[in-house]
Amino acid sequence: MNDSRQPVLRAKRRLPTGRAVLGGLLVTLAVLGVLVASRIGEDATFQNVVVAREDLTPGTVLGLEHIAQVRIRLDESADWVISDAEDVVGSVLLGPVGRLEFVQRSNVAEARPGAVPAGLAEVSIAVRPERAPSSLTAGELVSVLATFDDVEPPTTQLIADRVVVLSFTDGGTDFSQAGAVLRLGLSDGQIASGIITAAQTGEISIIGVTGAASVQLPEETTR
Repeated sequence: MNDSRQPVLRAKRRLPTGRAVLGGLLVTLAVLGVLVASRIGEDATFQNVVVAREDLTPGTVLGLEHIAQVRIRLDESADWVISDAEDVVGSVLLGPVGRLEFVQRSNVAEARPGAVPAGLAEVSIAVRPERAPSSLTAGELVSVLATFDDVEPPTTQLIADRVVVLSFTDGGTDFSQAGAVLRLGLSDGQIASGIITAAQTGEISIIGVTGAASVQLPEETTR
């Protein structure tokens, strides 16, 4: 293999340097099946791509501190890559991305009310304002619990853990008003159905967990 066939990295913003970083990026790309040396031919061109600077979790609102723009030789058929880091600043990450992995178009969504990212089911539920955080914004992560008073003893169950908020209308500060409306985006249809069933048969409570990566919620509790 000659040098002209090797990826060339040129960081737009400061990235860690050294053989370890280059090797890690090449391994990641090879695993994705995109940058395999034996397949680089006339269709391969040098282009900019956006990669993660660190391991990122779903719900992350992307900033320049999370991503980097590098230049590599890539097959032109790889149309799912993002070429400009500025294009995804402020977007919401829908799935986990490892350090030095590509940030893919299908894995980000605009952080704006009304947007339902492709590949996600939308679930809307009414929540009593006192049973949810005072404010939630698109891209935050929440867990959904339901309390069932018609069983003995009354039981609270974890219905969905760490799902992405699409929008939240808190219903105002007057608890006599209609309840808040929470819209969630889920890729698991069974969990989506479970949330709807729980909303019809129990009392829904919402826990904001965006900044609580180490907090583990029990599957079921009784009171």
